[in-house]
Amino acid sequence: MHKSLGFFLFPIVFLFYGCFEYEETLLFRKANSGTIEIAYTVPLKKDSSESLIRFLPTSKEEILSKLKKKANINIVIRDFTFRELEKNEITDPYFKRKAKVSYKIDFEDPSELEGVLLGGFSLKAKSKTVTIKREFPNLTDNGILEANVGERKIISETARLLRDGRIQFRVLFPKDSECSSNRGSVGLGNLVYQIPLQDSLENPDSKNWEFRIRFF
Repeated sequence: MHKSLGFFLFPIVFLFYGCFEYEETLLFRKANSGTIEIAYTVPLKKDSSESLIRFLPTSKEEILSKLKKKANINIVIRDFTFRELEKNEITDPYFKRKAKVSYKIDFEDPSELEGVLLGGFSLKAKSKTVTIKREFPNLTDNGILEANVGERKIISETARLLRDGRIQFRVLFPKDSECSSNRGSVGLGNLVYQIPLQDSLENPDSKNWEFRIRFF
């Protein structure tokens, strides 16, 4: 199996087939400061509280260690919570134990979020306007296109399982600001974008998201 395929495909199968939720809320208090809140539900190992998804840990120490390898700032996590779900909260038959993790990170410059958030993140700031670009990987990248017949069969089955899967992103900002976005829904003081996972797997054009906020 192609190396990039193996790295990306199998985590995705475990991530989204009835066992995973991910929500990211980016709050801008003003142009150069705010808070990011991340919350996700993941399956746990049979005999411990460790996550089965290696890049979404369940302990504060693991999260800090992971983020510090990617970010160039002194990250401080606050309001960290870990809660194992009750049996009556678990509906899929494949994972008997799951936990919900949430935490917040304050920032004084949005560029500090590079390496912290899911997918790629880049930012341009000019006067009181910030432009943010996000990029999310999909299975139609060059490495996937080189997959053999057996690998493509796995990809096809994965897409079928992910038919209804989504990841939700929310951006909050002062209500007197102006916001434009190439994806999602813009409201008064908020922007919401949901990624349909099956489309992300099959459509190479679905992975780029750009939005601009002008602060007054």
